[in-house]
Amino acid sequence: MNLKEISWKEVLKDITQNKETSNIPTGTPTPEHMRKAMQSYIDMINKNYHEGTLNLFADNYMLEDPFGTKALTISNGFTAEDFEDEDVQFIPKKAKLIAPISTTYGNQAAMAFKLWMDVGGQEVTIDIIDVMTFDESGKIIKVVAHWSRDNVSLINRGNDSKE
Repeated sequence: MNLKEISWKEVLKDITQNKETSNIPTGTPTPEHMRKAMQSYIDMINKNYHEGTLNLFADNYMLEDPFGTKALTISNGFTAEDFEDEDVQFIPKKAKLIAPISTTYGNQAAMAFKLWMDVGGQEVTIDIIDVMTFDESGKIIKVVAHWSRDNVSLINRGNDSKE
């Protein structure tokens, strides 16, 4: 049975009746794998070890950050060079989950987190919801980041700061 053939009502009915959700296909990646990969992404930002995320991503993955902007195809994982720009330097400082990681019955998971970073000498925080898509081997093949100007706070900038 295809996952698209069942409804949210059937899923919740199975859960509330403590039934095994046999109508829901199991496969790869598992919810546990997706949660672990997303937590590792946060952990690597906090360790300032961007090259450590290489094993999380497919060789070529798509990044749309934020949603609605030009999507990029990035090769060889996520590296410090991804934050380089000719005019402005982007330096992630810290990341913290602000809600539990949510997985799906398919190959996507989402996480809400706060990112602290230095943007050209200005400290900012961004409240982000990332939706990541995984391939059958468990590698991240797509990241769509949901945030806008309203989710960005300038830190230590007098009256302009939202924090």
